[in-house]
Amino acid sequence: MGEMELLRGWVAALVSGLHAEVDEETAARVMEHCGRACAAHFGSVAAVETLRRDLEGIDELLDGLNQQEDFWCGRWVRDGEVITSVCESCGCPLVQTGWVEVSPTLCQCSRGWVRTVFEAVLDGPVDVDLQQAIGRGDDVCRYVVVPKR
Repeated sequence: MGEMELLRGWVAALVSGLHAEVDEETAARVMEHCGRACAAHFGSVAAVETLRRDLEGIDELLDGLNQQEDFWCGRWVRDGEVITSVCESCGCPLVQTGWVEVSPTLCQCSRGWVRTVFEAVLDGPVDVDLQQAIGRGDDVCRYVVVPKR
């Protein structure tokens, strides 16, 4: 067995083990930590910080993010303070590359990614509501980001 197969099996076992062995809230918190790490360590937050140096205002920043190739699976749209995105396919790189199967537990990882990215975009804490998720059987993933006041 090669290293890639080992890692693929290990990640899949972690996700399925969380789903099987801990309550949904605990699994969600653990997976959100994973999403935060993904955003912080694999360039997403750095991309936001780079754009923030050159662009002014939330609308310009969202336009800049929307123009980034392979940054996210959908467009970010602002309506007042609420920012939404709808993805017609799973945006998780682990799912896209076949490392893991999409699942409700894994969707919480993407929620953590969105939270971390938008805390950088808005320079403060945010709430992220995953209203629909492909991993839960929905046709799309729908994220709603609202700044905490």
